[in-house]
Amino acid sequence: MRDLSPVLQTSEYPMRAGLRDKAIKFIVRRAVLMVLALFATAGVLVIDDYGVGLDAGFQRGVATWHLEYLLGERDFIYPYHNHNRFYGVSFELPLLLVERALGLEDTRDIHLMRHMVTHLFFLVGGFFCYLLTYRLFGNRLLALFAMLLFLLHPRIYAHSFFNSKDVPFLSMFMICLYLTHRAFSKSNIWWFVILGVSVGVLINIRIMGMALFIVVLGMCLLDMFQALDGKDRRRVLYSSGIFVLSCMAAFYAVTPYLWSDSVGRLTEWLGVAADHPNIVLQRFTGELTLSTDVNPLEYVPVWISITTQPVALALGMIGISFVLLRALFHPSEVLAHARLRFGFLLIGCLMLPIVSAMLLSSNLWDGWRQVYFLYAPLCMLAVFGTYCVTSTLRSTRLSAGLYGAIGIGCVVGVVSMFSIHPYQHIYFNFIVDRTTPEHLRSQYDMDYWYVSFREAFEHLLDMDAYSSVYVQTSNALGANLNRDILLGADRDRMVLGDGTSDFYITNYYSWRLYEGERRAPTSPLMYSRVVYGSKVMSVTAADLSLVDDAVAAPYRDVYSAMVSKRPDARSKWDIYAGDAMLVYIKERCVASDYSASFFLHLVPDDIDDLPGHRRRGGYTTRVFDFDFGMYGVRFDGKCMAVVPLPEDVLSGIRTGQFTSDGELWDVAVNIRAGGESAYRAEYESAVGDAPVTNSDFDVYLRDGRLLYVRGPCDGSDTEAFFFLHVVPSDVSYLPSSRRESGFDNLDFMFETRGLMFDGMCVASIGLPDYEMERIRTGQWDPEQRRNLWKEEFSIAGD
Repeated sequence: MRDLSPVLQTSEYPMRAGLRDKAIKFIVRRAVLMVLALFATAGVLVIDDYGVGLDAGFQRGVATWHLEYLLGERDFIYPYHNHNRFYGVSFELPLLLVERALGLEDTRDIHLMRHMVTHLFFLVGGFFCYLLTYRLFGNRLLALFAMLLFLLHPRIYAHSFFNSKDVPFLSMFMICLYLTHRAFSKSNIWWFVILGVSVGVLINIRIMGMALFIVVLGMCLLDMFQALDGKDRRRVLYSSGIFVLSCMAAFYAVTPYLWSDSVGRLTEWLGVAADHPNIVLQRFTGELTLSTDVNPLEYVPVWISITTQPVALALGMIGISFVLLRALFHPSEVLAHARLRFGFLLIGCLMLPIVSAMLLSSNLWDGWRQVYFLYAPLCMLAVFGTYCVTSTLRSTRLSAGLYGAIGIGCVVGVVSMFSIHPYQHIYFNFIVDRTTPEHLRSQYDMDYWYVSFREAFEHLLDMDAYSSVYVQTSNALGANLNRDILLGADRDRMVLGDGTSDFYITNYYSWRLYEGERRAPTSPLMYSRVVYGSKVMSVTAADLSLVDDAVAAPYRDVYSAMVSKRPDARSKWDIYAGDAMLVYIKERCVASDYSASFFLHLVPDDIDDLPGHRRRGGYTTRVFDFDFGMYGVRFDGKCMAVVPLPEDVLSGIRTGQFTSDGELWDVAVNIRAGGESAYRAEYESAVGDAPVTNSDFDVYLRDGRLLYVRGPCDGSDTEAFFFLHVVPSDVSYLPSSRRESGFDNLDFMFETRGLMFDGMCVASIGLPDYEMERIRTGQWDPEQRRNLWKEEFSIAGD
């Protein structure tokens, strides 16, 4: 056999090995650019799949007002009554300038440009995540993993196209974290100037950038204590001062709203940041909750934990534990080691906003989009966790297994993103139940920015390629914005209207403030988009001629069943209280009959049956107002709306129609379970006792309920409404809106809580379940503006 050793010892093979090593190094060094180019290409390919977020019009409007002010075309920034004046324009104004520089006028072109620029800035944030990781750990592969972890958060990825508020703030936050590390590692005064300017811009985008400002000052203070001599202290003091001054100057320069009455407006701005005036009803862990009532210490961590990829969560928790335990057992390293100290800075950036929101009882809604910036420190702490685990493992096999597990976790996340495209903003991980039909929709908010409307429009347009499509939606603003991103010809064919439209679109989110439930439409379903087994958006038909006979048959059956009996109330519509539903029927129906909105107020049998958010607001009814398109169908010249009722025990209903000019009609229906027999039983049980007060009505107190009795009685005795004011032994028992007045207002109409039988009028109402001191009650005539009768009595100790 030929001896190959001389050949192997030639310089050719070392040269090839050297070339291979150089090639590998070249690829590793350029991998970040390749990955960013891949993401940018993917962004171009998918950008036209996303709808328009609800705040797009507001954000562009803020920038327009500021630009007109800067050009001298107006004397003030924004209408004083509008809280949008508190949103900075450091990102929005450049977007507007790009729009005008490119000469964009078509709304579709404007929205696509805004989506693309917002997404590219998100990629810039990912690049700075790479740079920061490389500076901290000197490992390009680890830095590349960090960037992928940052860019592949499903919810944030989708928001990076249509959310020009929260995602740019996240990217700018990551940039500022990188600059913070540069400034403190270089100890160069110019880096502190750059950091100060960047943090000033950050605060302008969202006032929550103050968190990083405070953390940086904390780092400066730590350096001050660590300084060895007076020279070092003066250097730190000088750097801190330069940072503060450059930050204040930059913030002032990019915030024209503060150029007049700076102190007063800044104080007002901080006040709005702590207690935002926008109050939103949202669903969180199955409960309807007002945004002002959420506990940030529970709300934010829960949302992050159920909507972030598990691999990022696990590594983030390991990173936090690593930094804290290292400091606990080796406290001197916190000051001596720059990397560990930066880990503490990240924990401060993560925790300070949550603690501040809790202390200030901040108003939070829409999941955790308002605090997406927390993902920047969480992502970096996940890198700390990865470094901790990989540096601890001695076995090559274990290290390979760990990298494999991390890789599989990332791949699973990417697959999840593809599987629900373009609805990554509705991503939930396996911590929550993603398989039970409609479970997620019953537990959490989903498409709260109405971007699904775009797909609904495109589906309807595809059904008929030529005719105009008449549509009513659950939110007019969201509908108009998503129509604007359609092609010009399609935009013209999509006609948005009122209840006279042929189709209705809902994303299961819209409701008026304090509304009782998120409800599914009962009109014939034509199309739905389902994510994780829950409907995100549905299209229904308002005209039975648009659906098959098999689909229309159940509606005709309901109509036949209802008209065969006597209506429970009559007005412009006949009202039938059926089994767990309320049915409205109009025999000869024209467009004016169903174009106006309907109001529907449900009166509980017992005031304590009201949902918590209603009681805290001081309300005594549940509001289920609706548009005809949601529950209504038209057929054979008739109109019918079938409204599902909640499972609560109800006493009565008030319903009717209204326009911007006022009410068109209204009726009251008593639907108390048991009807007359229930009132007779209460009456017979109470009249054996002495009434607590005698007046036009005798008032009895029994088993936590008040019973009003008058006999003989006719309709004129019950026309005026009843006022009922309950004074508790402690005002803290009262709903928050009633504490200043000192009493609970339980006023009611006789029609919803009373019944006439045997020549008597009997009304019944449950009292609140707290210790009461006294009660004031009577009847008030609003026309004559006087009490028809009034009584007050003590019930302390009862």
